[in-house]
Parts: sequence; structure tokens; C-alpha cells
Amino acid sequence: MKTRLMALYAIILALTFLSFAPFFLWVFFIPMIAVCATFRFRTGIFATACAAVVSFIYMWIGGDLVALGFQNQPWIPIVPRLITGVVAWWIGHGARKLFGNRKNRFVSKVLPVCVVATTASVLNTILVVGSLVLFAADALGMSGTAFVLYIIPVYAIPELIITNIVCPPLSLSLRKGLKNTELEKEIVPLNGVVLDVISN
Repeated sequence: MKTRLMALYAIILALTFLSFAPFFLWVFFIPMIAVCATFRFRTGIFATACAAVVSFIYMWIGGDLVALGFQNQPWIPIVPRLITGVVAWWIGHGARKLFGNRKNRFVSKVLPVCVVATTASVLNTILVVGSLVLFAADALGMSGTAFVLYIIPVYAIPELIITNIVCPPLSLSLRKGLKNTELEKEIVPLNGVVLDVISN
């Protein structure tokens, strides 16, 4: 089980680092969101930490306004991501508990993932943009209002749309693919039962 779990973590890490590819520019949250919507808390936190590491690396190679702001306050690419992952996982738990037993397939299986995706995207935008405006305004070279108006159409809206489209089928595929395997125990039930989702 531990070997397979390490293999799963390696895959999550690799998928997260694919965000450096051009087509993944706005969607490095996809692995984190899909994992937080599907797996136990410890695995969700691992995926969240991977996203934070990617953000920290992006700080040095991005070259855009966001990266410049990150360089001014290096904690910003890390702390908001970690908070986002933790909150999104527990919001997902609540959504599974609320909708998981519904007979409608969309409501029981897709909607909880969309709730996680929306929570993660919106909360991440609020925390990161808010932190940049409050603590790194000098590095942005524009007013806080102008920066927000730049971020929303370029980053926030595409991220929100893409994660809500991609993450539900990805999460369902993970559940189906890992069914009847040793890693099935790592998947949280759709009905929101906590069981041992945090510890072994």
C-alpha cells in the first residue's frame, strides 16, 4: 500500500509540474482540486503543497506582474495556496455530505467537485490578489484597482471555468480507475462519511 501511495504522490507531483507547459498556464490548480475532491485529507494536503511549490518556482521564472509581486513577498505564493487547499478539502467534504446521497448523478457526483473547484479558484484569487495589493503594491507598478481588473479576466475567470470543466470528469475517472485496488481506501466516500480520511 505504501509503495502504491508513493507512486500516486509521484504522479500528482508530475501532473502539478506540468503547469509549466504553456497550455497549463492558468490551470496548475487542476491536480490539486481533483485530488482534494477525491482523496483523503493527507493526499489533498500533499497536492496542495505541490501547488505551493510550483507557485514558488513560478515566482522566479514567470516574468509577469504576479511573479514580480511574489518576488517582493515570497510568502504569498505559498501561504494562500496552503490555506486554499485545506479550506477546499473541507468544503468538498461538506458538499459530499450534503449531496452525496442524492439520486441524481450530477448532483451526487459532479456538483461536489464543482463546489471544490469554485471554492479553490475564488478563494485563491481573493487571498493571492488581496495579499499582493496589500503587501506588494510597490512591485506591481499599478494601482490595486488596475491590478484587480487585470487579474480577473486574464487569470481568475479562465481558471474558474477550466477547473469546473476539467476537474469533475477527472475526479470521476480517478474514482472509477482506482476502484477495487489497494488505493481505493485512499478515496473519500461520496456520501461525506469521514471514516479515517485523515489518519491511517
